[in-house]
Formats: sequence, C-alpha cells, structure tokens
Amino acid sequence: MVEETTRKRWDPAESKRGLECRHCGCKHFRVIYTRPTWGGRIMRRRECRHCGKRMTTWERAGGT
Repeated sequence: MVEETTRKRWDPAESKRGLECRHCGCKHFRVIYTRPTWGGRIMRRRECRHCGKRMTTWERAGGT
C-alpha cells in the first residue's frame, strides 16, 4: 500500500521568521560588531535593545 503525501506550501503568515531574544522575546537588535570568518560566513555580535543581552549569529551570503 502506497500512502500519498501532500506537500504543504510555505505560508509566510504561519512561519516564525527573524531573530527573537531568548530572554525577553524582543525582536529588535543592535549590531555590536561584524567580522568575516572561514568559508565565506559572517559572524555578527548582536545586543537586544530591550534587555541588553547579547547573542552571536552566524550568517552566510545567499544568492551566489
């Protein structure tokens, strides 16, 4: 018996996008510094504008 699966289309209204502070839930950040790293990636140190907690994000360039 073969089960037929239906693929659900991506709906931007349903997805949770962007960064969110783990401490207070705020979505507004200030970039403290940015530096390139190995493999074409970028490291950014960010600070929450509400509570001041910091986080590091690792990004990669898209579209190339």
